[in-house]
Amino acid sequence: MSDELEKARANERHRARRLWMAAGLGGLGVAALPCAAFLWNTGWPASEPLAVMLAVVGISVVASSFAWGGRHMPNGDTIRVENAKGGYRDMIQKQRAVSMALMPITSLYLVYRGTLGAWNIANGRGDQADWSMAALSPMIPLVLLLMVAGLDNSGDKKMKRLLEDELTLSFRRSALNMALAVAMVGLLGVFALGLWRPEAAVAAMPGLMFVTSSAAGLRYWQLDRRASGG
Repeated sequence: MSDELEKARANERHRARRLWMAAGLGGLGVAALPCAAFLWNTGWPASEPLAVMLAVVGISVVASSFAWGGRHMPNGDTIRVENAKGGYRDMIQKQRAVSMALMPITSLYLVYRGTLGAWNIANGRGDQADWSMAALSPMIPLVLLLMVAGLDNSGDKKMKRLLEDELTLSFRRSALNMALAVAMVGLLGVFALGLWRPEAAVAAMPGLMFVTSSAAGLRYWQLDRRASGG
């Protein structure tokens, strides 16, 4: 049994290294997108085709990192090793809650650039970079809401069994109710803002999506932390 556990631990270390490498690759791809937007606006010779190439490469790298990372997701060796430590289910649920709390930080720059882009577009001054940032700004809030709703890995039956017990389902309902309440209050504010300055209402939408998804993620993390006694 000890030999099997040692082998499982070696396999798990190998899997974790590959997964971190895939995550780093995806981070480089995401970082290429704002660099492409900056390059587009420099006015340098051939900057626009180079910016398009950089954006395409960045998107391709992100897609490749997802495909590579998908091959190194937790498996039977992971469960065996974590059960030896004291419980794989609790670890996965805690990591997921923490990631929901941290994800809003990663979207701050996109929200800022998306707000500026939406403002410029609504005022008739939008360029390609503004359209790109406005289109990208909902991405992380959307992913965060999918995580809270449990729809980000709907095809992975093993993960669904680990994540969908009675307690986590109650967390999910409470977090989504929080998001709905924040969205309704925010929409009323955006509606009032639009009556005064329609372009300001357009510019406020990335911020509203950010606040709504952040409220859901932070509420889920708060409930998980309270349940674990943290």
